This record gives sequence, C-alpha cells and structure tokens, in this order.
Amino acid sequence: MGWAMYDPNSGSARQARALAEQALHAQAEGNANEAERLFSEAQRLDPDAVAVVLNEHDAALAPPDARDSPTANHGAEKVWRVEDDPDPAAYPGSTGVAPSSSHR
Repeated sequence: MGWAMYDPNSGSARQARALAEQALHAQAEGNANEAERLFSEAQRLDPDAVAVVLNEHDAALAPPDARDSPTANHGAEKVWRVEDDPDPAAYPGSTGVAPSSSHR
C-alpha cells in the first residue's frame, strides 16, 4: 500500500471510502453482488482508502484487547496463591498417605 501517497481528504479517497462503506453495508444485508460491485468501484478509485475502511471494520469487530483495558489486572488481584501444604493429613478425609500404585 502506498501510505505515503494516500490522502484521505482527496475527492477520490472520500468517494472510495463512501463506496467501501456502502459495500460493507450491502454485504451485511446479504447482497453479495451489490457489495462486490461497490468494492470494485471503490478499489478502482482509491485502493488505499478501501484498505483503511476494511482495517477499521476489522478492528471494530475484533474482541477488545485486555491490555488496553483499565481493568486488565482486576482478575489477577483476586487470584489466590496456592502453595503445597507440608502436612497432607491436615485436610479432612485425608489419611496423610499417598495412594500406592497397588490400589489403582
């Protein structure tokens, strides 16, 4: 893609963007032929503008990234630290003896 040459304010970019957005709408409505026609026309006008629209669309559909969330570590604060108990007999129902292979 020629990002250095892409001008989002040019007339062709604005028109291509509008067509690509219409194509996505047609696609969402199940009108594949109209979507294909609109995408083709938009692509002829400004392929970079179409790519921008598609990237924005994909980003809008992607699940949120937990690293961007202010609550990303919220669950981590509630994790309990599990450590081995040196005395397994301290647990109810435990004999304190590890099961032997003969009892399997």
